[in-house]
Amino acid sequence: MFDTQATESTKVGYKSVIDLGREASVPFPHNLAEYPTKILPQVMGAFVERLSEPNELVVDPFAGGGTVAVECALRGRRSINIDINPQALAVAQKKLKALVGSLFAEPPRIADQLLILGDARALPLASETADAVVTDIPYADMIRYSSLPNDLSTIEDYDTFLMELGHAFEEVKRILKPNRYVAIFVADYRIARSRLILPLHADVIGLMQERGFELFDLYVWRYYRSGGFRPFGAKPYQAMNVHSYVLVFFKPATPRERLIKNRPVRYRPKLVEKLQKVNGTPSISRRF
Repeated sequence: MFDTQATESTKVGYKSVIDLGREASVPFPHNLAEYPTKILPQVMGAFVERLSEPNELVVDPFAGGGTVAVECALRGRRSINIDINPQALAVAQKKLKALVGSLFAEPPRIADQLLILGDARALPLASETADAVVTDIPYADMIRYSSLPNDLSTIEDYDTFLMELGHAFEEVKRILKPNRYVAIFVADYRIARSRLILPLHADVIGLMQERGFELFDLYVWRYYRSGGFRPFGAKPYQAMNVHSYVLVFFKPATPRERLIKNRPVRYRPKLVEKLQKVNGTPSISRRF
């Protein structure tokens, strides 16, 4: 009997660094088909579980090979998964079909996972229907998922890519319920010959904040944990990329000021007295 949920949250943990390398085994049925993605299902599944409750609707606007669909089936969530590439949806369908008759602790909810051929910039969903959005976005043309003209992974110009990605984020804002969360998996990438790094994770934060989302959490996922690495390029060398990011955003019901003042700091009187003695400062009668 399979039980994929028992230890995944523990492995991913609640620290800002996720230390789960790619050498980790890929569980059934994700191991049945290859797809050009770096995301371990254990990591994506943990965020599906954190940001939604059983029976709620999770949306993945860049569905790819169906990682979110499978993880929702295993966790009792409903999901709508959109991708512009029919081959990607075929991979997702293969994984879901493999769950039929499988021996899991809880029967997978296969029928509640909907796969749709479509464009993330025009999601076929009513406004404010999604309880959570969990997705691994394309990285411009760093990884080309298809040769389709409307596939964002075929856009070579970075600024154009960001503009189109912003249109997709507008749709995410439209379909997500207020006071709910979005998890975006993203990695920066390097233009080798020019020795430039494009900070995609920072640009994604900016695009989301421009649309009224608040950055709720930021995780660094260290996915290479073993093996030797040579310096990149020539001296002064550049570091090898061994991490990516998971950005969690919150959609407030009403817009809020970006900077919110903290409460006044209240020091303990004994600590204040100790610091005054150490620093040789006169005592202050005012209470903190």
